[in-house]
Amino acid sequence: MTYAPYRKLGWEEDQELAADIIQALASLTIDDITYEQMSRIARRIHRLSGPERNVPKRVADILAEELSPQKALQYVDKAFAAGMIKAREYEQMRAALILPMPRKEIPPPLVPRMASELLEGQRRLRQDFRKLSQVSQQGLRRPFQALDEDVKRIRKAWGL
Repeated sequence: MTYAPYRKLGWEEDQELAADIIQALASLTIDDITYEQMSRIARRIHRLSGPERNVPKRVADILAEELSPQKALQYVDKAFAAGMIKAREYEQMRAALILPMPRKEIPPPLVPRMASELLEGQRRLRQDFRKLSQVSQQGLRRPFQALDEDVKRIRKAWGL
């Protein structure tokens, strides 16, 4: 499902936090949000006054009311991981979403887990590349040894 870019929703070129969130919701591969939810979030954020659009708590409250606080946390984490929002705004939005939640429902931060998964994948990729290069070197060693023996026999036959 695709959504209209955030500029068509009435924001100017100077990006506000609200515009960044709408852009993150619209451009990331989020498949469990409906078009109606997206439209309600955009309308409610658009109704905010200019200064209120840059207040992380107000934007987080709108996300939590339209979605659940857990889902809003996931989207804020994804927006931060994609570089759509700044770290300060991320921390303020995360705090605004977590404080009203019961302790047992608070999910761990998504960004550190995603970073560790990325590093683990990179490490495995390097190991696989090392194994592949060793196997390819061994695979090429035999034909070249046979070629060297053939060249030695030819030199010996020609008297070189």
